[in-house]
Amino acid sequence: MLMTLRVDGRASMRISAMVGAILMAGAVAGCLTPPMSPVAMPSRTGQLNLCTGAPTPPPANLAANPNYVEFSVDVIDSSGAPSSGLAQTDFAATDNGKPIPIAYFREEQGRPPVSIGILVDKSGSMVTKLPVVTANVEALLSKLDACDEVFLFAFGMDPILVEDYTTNHTLVGERVKRVSAGGQTPFYDGVRQGLARLDTGHYPDKVAIIYTDDLSSLDNASKRATRDEIVASALNSQNRLFVVGVGKPDAINIPVSIGIGPWALGGTPNGVGAKDLKQFATDMGGGFFLIAAEPNDNAPKVTTRDPNNSFLFGPVVPREYTPLAADPGEVDQVATSIAAQIDRHYIVGVVASAPSASAANQVAIKANAPASRTTSRQIQVSAKTP
Repeated sequence: MLMTLRVDGRASMRISAMVGAILMAGAVAGCLTPPMSPVAMPSRTGQLNLCTGAPTPPPANLAANPNYVEFSVDVIDSSGAPSSGLAQTDFAATDNGKPIPIAYFREEQGRPPVSIGILVDKSGSMVTKLPVVTANVEALLSKLDACDEVFLFAFGMDPILVEDYTTNHTLVGERVKRVSAGGQTPFYDGVRQGLARLDTGHYPDKVAIIYTDDLSSLDNASKRATRDEIVASALNSQNRLFVVGVGKPDAINIPVSIGIGPWALGGTPNGVGAKDLKQFATDMGGGFFLIAAEPNDNAPKVTTRDPNNSFLFGPVVPREYTPLAADPGEVDQVATSIAAQIDRHYIVGVVASAPSASAANQVAIKANAPASRTTSRQIQVSAKTP
């Protein structure tokens, strides 16, 4: 690559060597990337007022059967809203592909409390999108039950448990405003750490909500986990997962620029890899939501101090970007949809051909409703109480 820069209108200099050095520096930086820091505990934690939430148990004769297994089933219609009012006859169960009868059924009317993990990507490409994430998190928190416990985890090269499990949802909303962006994207490493924290929740019903902007091109730093491992872990768990993609759908997601004094190579990281993120969510058996956003020229600039945007070993140069903003109605709609899917689900019990420990791999539950998507996860027959 050859570039020419004129100085004072007379002298010229070739900087192809400089560009080559920049590319080499990027390669070296990738090799010298320090290991991801351990998850730091917050210095202060919010209150945790847990509630009992034992669901209605099945009949004793079913609960005593070692082959009896229950599934929590969500049915989402073509508009993305949860379907309510379905009856037992609207569902079908199979065991290794063979139809089996449904032994127990109920629609949840008042759900038990839930453990919720909010996982926020704080890599450099998220610098323009964090205001939208904050708005959606605050909208979602306002729709949760007071007994729901929530933790906030921000993942990147220096992941941090911003707020541990708390029922003080207002505090979580304040904490998310403090998350800043910078650095590379150890996406799979970060998700694995967040899901590990989710498993420590006090309630049996657990939900993870992952906010990010891209997957295929920006996961450039994971050292401990792979996509296949994350997908397999999600499918084998009893947790529900949602991925929320944030960004400008028609923009190219360019990593934060590399600075050469007052110059920079690169561009604004506004894009969102919606297609890849939706596929990732689907592979995990979860749901995907897209919040389309556009640059907000009236808002104050946002800044990232990214060690990947300086030349060689020079000083870290702060870069300013125009933040994105989304339509408030769309932000609230996504929050409403997530909250509704947390709230409404069906319980379907069957007697499998094998003990319940292996039933999740052989039993499938589907709704007969047309143009709908059914997701199911095995749950404990006798739910624990905190």
